[in-house]
Amino acid sequence: MNDLADLSTDLLPQVLQDFVRLIGLAATMIMVEHFGGRRLYIPINPHPDHHLAKLIGLDNLTQLSKVYGLEDHFDIPKAERALRHLRDQRIRAEYGPKSASFLAREHNLTERQIWNIVGRQAENNPDQNSLFG
Repeated sequence: MNDLADLSTDLLPQVLQDFVRLIGLAATMIMVEHFGGRRLYIPINPHPDHHLAKLIGLDNLTQLSKVYGLEDHFDIPKAERALRHLRDQRIRAEYGPKSASFLAREHNLTERQIWNIVGRQAENNPDQNSLFG
């Protein structure tokens, strides 16, 4: 997830926005990548050997523990809307040097979906309308 700078946290579910304020965007998205759509236990007293501490760092886990450690288990949202937005931005940036066919294979989409994604950029950019009109 190297294009996190392009991610608006407004696209994230509220609980993940809260995570971002506590531990930052990169650590939050690592949690989404590993645990999105699943229940997770956040320990009350984290230790350096805990699997979450190894994943996001003990300091970050300690911050989460202060707020969420008393809950039995915690649902981690999948953040599909935000991840789809990042994917679409990546596709638009890569289109041109890469063909729609190549991008479709790379992202496990249809060529029609690639054209729709690239076309949405043209709708938002009047200078590009002649290409897709």
